[in-house]
Amino acid sequence: MCFHVVPVGLCRPEPHPFGGRNTERGAVTVEAAFALLALVAVLIASIWCLGVLGAQLAVGESARAAARVAARGESPADVAAEARRLVPEAEVHVVAAGGYLVVEVRRHITPPGLFARFGPITLSSASTAAAEVLP
Repeated sequence: MCFHVVPVGLCRPEPHPFGGRNTERGAVTVEAAFALLALVAVLIASIWCLGVLGAQLAVGESARAAARVAARGESPADVAAEARRLVPEAEVHVVAAGGYLVVEVRRHITPPGLFARFGPITLSSASTAAAEVLP
């Protein structure tokens, strides 16, 4: 509603600078929302990958500690107990080869969310030690 006291032009919408109406209004907001969603997804994936890296480092340290115990001539149960002290859900395999003992430690990690359908990730590490006491 325009009254006669209002100068002409204040009640009319301004023309679009490129002609016609602005049909892309709000597009920047939608693009920003998608970009933010993608950024959050990348951040979550990066944090999960850092967790997997930490788990791999723990598996490696577990294999080294178990190999030291095996080199002292301890029983396989003690070797497995040492490996599981650092990685509770570890699978431990001890193999004697000549004067050396090889300890392999494995752990399975299930990815989160929809990626779980691809199956678990297996982390493994092996460590070799010279037997201090020959059997």
